[in-house]
Amino acid sequence: MYICHCRAVTDRTIAAAVASGARSIDDLARRCGAGSRCGGCWPALRELLDEAGLPSPLVAHGPRRAHHSAA
Repeated sequence: MYICHCRAVTDRTIAAAVASGARSIDDLARRCGAGSRCGGCWPALRELLDEAGLPSPLVAHGPRRAHHSAA
């Protein structure tokens, strides 16, 4: 099932990232892209991390967005 629709990341891909060492949403974003765009999947990612026995941090860095300056 797709968890991160922006990056087309499935629950299986996320489970594999957790099994290979991902411990936070930031780790998941780096390893498989989940949670790195709009942040809409963060609640589901937190739930999957919780189910894996990994506590969620109270504060996360937020999605990576490009910053454009007005010229």
